[in-house]
Amino acid sequence: MASVLYALLFLPAIVAIAFVVLRRPKTLAEAVPENPFAELDALLAELESATLDERSADELEALAERLERIA
Repeated sequence: MASVLYALLFLPAIVAIAFVVLRRPKTLAEAVPENPFAELDALLAELESATLDERSADELEALAERLERIA
């Protein structure tokens, strides 16, 4: 009976450790593009190609995500 209680006590800790190990955040090397200045230049050129009024909300969100990745 005591072994079952110990198992129930440590089960959440084991699940939490497994969750952290399997869903680790990106490392800095994975998160940063190889050449952030070229990425930034390409993004700025894309922004300059048309005014913001001509873009849809989805396009603006995609551009914002790219900018966050580069920054």
